[in-house]
Amino acid sequence: MNAETVPALWNKAETYARQGQWAAALAQYDNVLAKDPAHAMAMLRASRMALSLGRYRDGLDYALRALARRPGGEEAVLTLARALRMYNEPGALLECVEHSRWRERRSATWLTDLAMMVSTIGANELAMQMLDQAIIREPGNPQARYFRGVVQMFFGNMDEAEQELERCIAKAPGFTQAHWVLSRLRKQTEDANHVERMRALIPRIPRGSDNDAYLAFALHNELHDLGRHADSWQALQQGCRCKRQLTPHDRADARRMFDGLMALCDEEFVRPVEQPEPTFVPVFIVGMHRSGSTLLEQLLGGHSMVADGGETYSFTTQMRYATDYRNKGVVDAELVRRAATADFGLVGRRFYEMTAWRAKGQAYLTEKLPSNFLNLGFIAKALPQARILHMVRDPLDTCFSNLRTMFSDVNTFSYDQEELVEWYGQYRQLMAHWHTVMPGRIMDVHYDALVADPEGVMRQVMEFCGLPWELSATTLDGAGAVATASSPQMRGGIIKNRKAAWAPYEAQLRPLIEGLAPFR
Repeated sequence: MNAETVPALWNKAETYARQGQWAAALAQYDNVLAKDPAHAMAMLRASRMALSLGRYRDGLDYALRALARRPGGEEAVLTLARALRMYNEPGALLECVEHSRWRERRSATWLTDLAMMVSTIGANELAMQMLDQAIIREPGNPQARYFRGVVQMFFGNMDEAEQELERCIAKAPGFTQAHWVLSRLRKQTEDANHVERMRALIPRIPRGSDNDAYLAFALHNELHDLGRHADSWQALQQGCRCKRQLTPHDRADARRMFDGLMALCDEEFVRPVEQPEPTFVPVFIVGMHRSGSTLLEQLLGGHSMVADGGETYSFTTQMRYATDYRNKGVVDAELVRRAATADFGLVGRRFYEMTAWRAKGQAYLTEKLPSNFLNLGFIAKALPQARILHMVRDPLDTCFSNLRTMFSDVNTFSYDQEELVEWYGQYRQLMAHWHTVMPGRIMDVHYDALVADPEGVMRQVMEFCGLPWELSATTLDGAGAVATASSPQMRGGIIKNRKAAWAPYEAQLRPLIEGLAPFR
């Protein structure tokens, strides 16, 4: 047994970790645990080292061991919650929160950080309770006010959201995320907008920073609403430049990924594995982002037999587990390579096990991460009972909407017109491949037809899914929390005859228009 003390071993492990010597650091954290098996922080640090070494399953195992110890310190709880969120273990994250004694915590910032993680798994009611507690602790905390405004927006409470965001900005004028969310809440007018307030901030914001990107996209949104299209385009260009530098797109890996998917997933490969009868039927809604997937999910969620699960990485998480690899995004080229030998029976069983809580006892559960179109061959193989709905929208409307949407760290292709055209072409080619190798497994749902005739299209959707007809699945009455870029648009009913948002920028969008011409 190592004669060194736990503090000495810990310091040695931390030194190795700072130096990037992951294997040596992991060995020392294991030595700490040999002497102190209840050392939750050592488990959590070991989890990071294992992940850095490419050992996804070991990393998850360390995190779950830490959860079993029920750490009570504020740093340990937040570190554990971040790990469980990163491994996309929503049930474990809720267990962590349950045992955290969050109602007793005094720090508004700590409560807000935890609430933000809880919200990302769709538990927005719990997140709001935690934010209410944060406001009691510190009424003027800008972060708490900001995120409380975001959750109010998810619930469709736009007036309350606006009030919270204004409180945040009053305390922290440079909180650019609040300006960005505020710009999306409602259509701006000449009598009610925030353009000059935001322009006054520009000299105080470092160029090329995250704050610069948020402010630029916020200005674009408001100037677009006001019809000041020349200034709006300049703001959009600045925002896209920032995001392209901050989250560059790996075009080479994307090409290898698309080519690999089509080479691997032939008719034989996508043949379903045997699975026990599930407790619910998953309904995957896929396509390009900004193609209407949120609208379709909200309509389906009005059916008495359907739980709307929102946008999650639940299926990708099980692919990561099966391949022992934490990929970038939904799929990357390396995950495709490893998928050739994955246990798809395990993928399916874990998917049902890890997502059953979202179904809330309903017979159907929607999963509307649009970029799951990349996973369709794996979904078809692992989940024989799954239904797949593919949203199809006008290419130019879809791609311009992507261009002017500020995503977090996903959709890295969307900030450059040429990269956006390339991705869209790859998407269309892959969808054609899926239709060829799994005929009848996918239903195309056309956005324009859906908004023009919700009842007619939803009859076809329900028939495809095996659902009985219900009129309640044809309107947005009673829509639940919507935690996507479409949240403000899901209030006030289905928008018909929407004008082409790209039309005022036709001259600036020549690369996009010409590149998409073959698909229109």
